[in-house]
Amino acid sequence: MTTRGHFGYSERMIQDLRNLLQGLGRRLLPAPAAPVTLNDPEWAALCASVPFIELLSPDEALALRERIGQFLARKTFKGIGLELLPWQRNMITAYACLPILHLGIDAYRDWQTVLVYPDTFAPEQEWVDEAGVHHQAVVPQAGEAWERGPVVLSWNDIAADGAVIVHEMTHTLDAGNGDVNGFPPLPESMSAADWTAAFSAAYEHLREELERGREPAIDPYAATDPAEFLAVACEYFFFAPGYLRDELPEIYLQLAGYFRQEPHLRAPEISTHLPGAAA
Repeated sequence: MTTRGHFGYSERMIQDLRNLLQGLGRRLLPAPAAPVTLNDPEWAALCASVPFIELLSPDEALALRERIGQFLARKTFKGIGLELLPWQRNMITAYACLPILHLGIDAYRDWQTVLVYPDTFAPEQEWVDEAGVHHQAVVPQAGEAWERGPVVLSWNDIAADGAVIVHEMTHTLDAGNGDVNGFPPLPESMSAADWTAAFSAAYEHLREELERGREPAIDPYAATDPAEFLAVACEYFFFAPGYLRDELPEIYLQLAGYFRQEPHLRAPEISTHLPGAAA
């Protein structure tokens, strides 16, 4: 059953939200910083270390390089308990920019900071963000993305599985409609009703399969709530696209329309291990 806040809103409400958010974005978005340019040796090193890059078309690789430069210019990285080196920032940024290859850097406009811990632990942290607002929270083990930032990552976790970055970045995209509920701002060409129907049906089916003790089609963590279902589905979409397309074709179709990408044409499965990246 589809309910408000469960992968969607009414068509009328989402159109009103689109108009409001677009207006706010024009008024509140700061002047963009000049993009950072990766030199050829840096780009070559990144291509050798991030498996999905070699599978991109020349146009996609060019777009990724541009997005990486924009991301590095606009986002602030902070290592917590480790010195975060430029090559590490570049690796994180490559994965972070894969979802916005065609969405554009402004899809990440509502947050600025990436916190990176060396390993999986959960200390309580306090910091003041760029707006002067004081934050206090228990940092989760592998990653966390708050609606207005920061995005929190564990280096050892992402070195073992770069898909964690896409998972957390998906949450920031999801928050674009004002709530993290599995319903990001859709392009006008897409139907909110179709998105809600596809994701709600797949989510409820997953929960039913788990209740019956059956092997689920995707990671059971996706059954936590609609937001986690979307984030887990995006991991499969980008890195096991052949599998997702076979097992959950309606979900693959919706994500392909949203991201304007068809990863199954690159390869049915793409490694997310970052060779030589362990801290």
